[in-house]
Amino acid sequence: MTRPKSIKIFDVVYKIIYVAKPSDVDIFKRESLWGQIDFWTRTIRIYDTDRADADILQTIWHELLHGICAKLKLDNLNKDEHSIDLLATAINTILMDNVKDFSFK
Repeated sequence: MTRPKSIKIFDVVYKIIYVAKPSDVDIFKRESLWGQIDFWTRTIRIYDTDRADADILQTIWHELLHGICAKLKLDNLNKDEHSIDLLATAINTILMDNVKDFSFK
């Protein structure tokens, strides 16, 4: 899979950084995470060591949904990690099942 290096969410371009340890995902080093979007630095950090492409894409979708919710001021949804994760899984599954050789370019 071609790993995207950046993604534009509406009018903001976020750099995507891939890290080797889940503890390196959290910018504050408080916890281990699969992914994190940082609105201040406009970065998305993704843990990618020994993870399947589908799992990495699902994590990217999860963080993109946080970015979309923040931009559209959908604060209640943005705070609901479970719902964000379900939506990310649904989007990723639908695209992978229906678009041949799906990947971000």
